[in-house]
Amino acid sequence: MIVAHLHIIREVKKGNEKFHSRLMELYNPMLYKLAGFYLNTSYNKYADIEDAVQEVWIKVFKYINILDDISKFPNWLSKIMKNQCLNMQKRNVEFIKRHIMVDLEDRHDLIEKIEDGELNQLDITDREAMMSVLNELPEVYSNILKMFYFNNFRIKDIATALGITESLVKWRLVKARDMLKRKVKIKIKN
Repeated sequence: MIVAHLHIIREVKKGNEKFHSRLMELYNPMLYKLAGFYLNTSYNKYADIEDAVQEVWIKVFKYINILDDISKFPNWLSKIMKNQCLNMQKRNVEFIKRHIMVDLEDRHDLIEKIEDGELNQLDITDREAMMSVLNELPEVYSNILKMFYFNNFRIKDIATALGITESLVKWRLVKARDMLKRKVKIKIKN
């Protein structure tokens, strides 16, 4: 970590509010990228990203004193963002289930889109319904599908981000699509 960053973090930890904006300038790009990844399928994506970043900074400034090793600040900040986004997504899923969940009966077209690999071409309502089903999959598979279809990551980029081989990414994509197709079929039958 850069020494200047450590100095800014130390000053914020001491309660020096002059350094708050400098710290935010340094780490906002990272936070926006993380929020964009975790909230990419959100109905109101950009507003949710802004809200997530703002909430994270509120938590950071409130709890920075519990951070013992300031060299771990970026990791700590990333964890706060991940948890914030996961909480927001849980609230979104609950909202969708209560208010706008699409009736999946007679929606065989969704199965065709899964088979044809056209998840990124869903309209917003279908996308929200598909996300609720995606969130029921094991995280390793739902993340691969989200990265590939909703974040438009290339296979090579997914492999790099996850630290796995490209062939493993392809295999997981096939398996994840199959799992998703089965879940949607079950929902259609019920």
